[in-house]
Amino acid sequence: MFIFYSLLKRGIIIDNKLAIKHQTDEFLTYANIIMITVTSIFLPYIFAGFILVGLGVYLVLNKQTRKIIFLHKYSKYVVAFFTFYLLVALIYGNWFGVAAGFGLILAVAIGFFQSSFMTAELYERVLTLVCILSITSSSCAITQKFVISMVDDFYNYDRISAMFLHPNYFGTITATVIIICAYKLLTSQESKWLYYTVGAMNVISLYLCGSMFAWVEVFIGIAVLLLIMKKYQLLFLWVSAAAAAGFLIFIMNINLIPRLSDAGETIRLRLKIWKFAVKQIIREPLFGHGALSCAFLSLKNGDLIPHAHSIYLDYLMNYGLLGTVFLTAGFIKYYKLAVKLVIKEKQNTAASLILAVTAAALIHGTTDHTLFWIQTLPLFIFLLSGISACGNRNKKHLSNF
Repeated sequence: MFIFYSLLKRGIIIDNKLAIKHQTDEFLTYANIIMITVTSIFLPYIFAGFILVGLGVYLVLNKQTRKIIFLHKYSKYVVAFFTFYLLVALIYGNWFGVAAGFGLILAVAIGFFQSSFMTAELYERVLTLVCILSITSSSCAITQKFVISMVDDFYNYDRISAMFLHPNYFGTITATVIIICAYKLLTSQESKWLYYTVGAMNVISLYLCGSMFAWVEVFIGIAVLLLIMKKYQLLFLWVSAAAAAGFLIFIMNINLIPRLSDAGETIRLRLKIWKFAVKQIIREPLFGHGALSCAFLSLKNGDLIPHAHSIYLDYLMNYGLLGTVFLTAGFIKYYKLAVKLVIKEKQNTAASLILAVTAAALIHGTTDHTLFWIQTLPLFIFLLSGISACGNRNKKHLSNF
């Protein structure tokens, strides 16, 4: 009997060890998927699109990962929302919206999957990976500007886009990386020299891409970080530096920011697009025409405008008042949790970065809509998944969010 009990006990221990090993291997595999997702962002946009779409399809079709995605309390509602607007786009013949609708469903699936396995350690590791990968885009930008254009006059780059489709997308990625570097430096991370170097390289990239409002995005993001982390002296110095730069630019007429002389023409074009967007919203106020409505409706007039150059007008065009209210309610619930983590539970790490990046995106979103792209949106979704890093410290699923 004693021998039988010993063998049974040994078998249970072995089974437990195998179960633990299986869980560990599974977690590492899923962590690698998250890293591949982020890595693909810094590939040329065509390759990034293939990889991200492929990963999204895999996560949705695979039975095990699909179950993980739908563990989240609100995942079914979000998927149902985008599926509904995919049908709205189909009814109107908005094929741009149909394709984008499928893309958004896959993006949401990737986001829920990431949050299921996000831990504080993994989040910080992937943030470091983002900073390191941005060296490739910065190096590409510097090469395009100072090497290729000097060798061949045909490639006379005025605004640099690196491996991104448009300089403004590059500007958004670059601004976000600078904010991440500031976060890393403020949270007393190791290898500070790395983040100083990466930050400096991305400042050069920001100058080369010529995205004017991305500078404001950087200012707002870092200011919010300093405010949340109660670095009041640094915040005063940061605001003072921005005020001094504003004095040099607007009073002394020193050209610190490229393309600032084109601001008047840029605003004129924006106003024209916004006027068009408002007309379309009035025509279909409740449900909109599905994703990428601006491109769909403008093409009918013989002119392709990819988006409304405003997050707020774009969402109203795409989803109407009812859809926008639904999305806004979801974001409010999410950010209430983020604010709670910062204020009540004093977990001002990942949540502080999320609030900083979001504030920067909302300010930038008043004049442009650079988040809705195959590379910028996955990066933003990854950053939002950091809310789970505050609760997944023991690698547990957040089934309530």
